[in-house]
Amino acid sequence: MSNTKKKNVTEELTSYFDAPEEMPAESPASEELDNEIQTLVGQLDEMKDKYLRSLAEMENMKKRLQRDRESILKYGNEGLLRDLLRVYDSINKSVQVSKELHPEDTNFIDGLEMVEKLFIETLKRHHVEPIDSKKGTPFNPNYHEAMMQRADDDINEPDIVIDEFEKGFMLYDRVLRPAKVSVSIGNTAVTN
Repeated sequence: MSNTKKKNVTEELTSYFDAPEEMPAESPASEELDNEIQTLVGQLDEMKDKYLRSLAEMENMKKRLQRDRESILKYGNEGLLRDLLRVYDSINKSVQVSKELHPEDTNFIDGLEMVEKLFIETLKRHHVEPIDSKKGTPFNPNYHEAMMQRADDDINEPDIVIDEFEKGFMLYDRVLRPAKVSVSIGNTAVTN
C-alpha cells in the first residue's frame, strides 16, 4: 500500500472515530418505554417494601406466639393451683385447731404437720412459693392484702405486718394469692 493510501485510510478512520456521536432523536415510543420503566421500577420498590414489612410482621408474630405459648405452659395451671390452695388452707387450719383443742395428741398433730409439709413441698415442685408475711415484715401491697390496721405494742412503725390470716403464694413471678394480713398503724398519740 502506498503512503498516500495509508494516509487517506488513517485520516478517514480518525475522522470517523473522532466525530461526535449522533444521538438519535427520541421518539414518542422511547419516551413511553422510559415512563413505563419508571412506573415498573416504582411498583417493584413498593412490592419490595411490602414484602419486607410482611416478613418483619411474620417474625414478630412468631415471637409473640412463642411468648404466648411459653406463658401458657408456665401459667396454664394457675386456676388449678389456686383451687389447691383452699386444700392447703384446710390442712393448715386443722393443724392450728388441733394444737388448740388437743395439744396432748402429739401424734395426730405431727401427722397433720407432715401432711402440711408434704403439700407445701408439692406446691414448690410446681413453682409455687409461699409469700413471706411473718410478724415484722414490711407491708407490700403487691404481695399483701391488708384486712385491718391496728396498734401493736411491739411495733412502733406504720405499715408493718402484725398477723397473717391467710398465707399468700407466688407462681413463678406472679402473685397466685396475696397474703391476708393485719398491718400496724404505728405509734399514734390520741388527742382529744
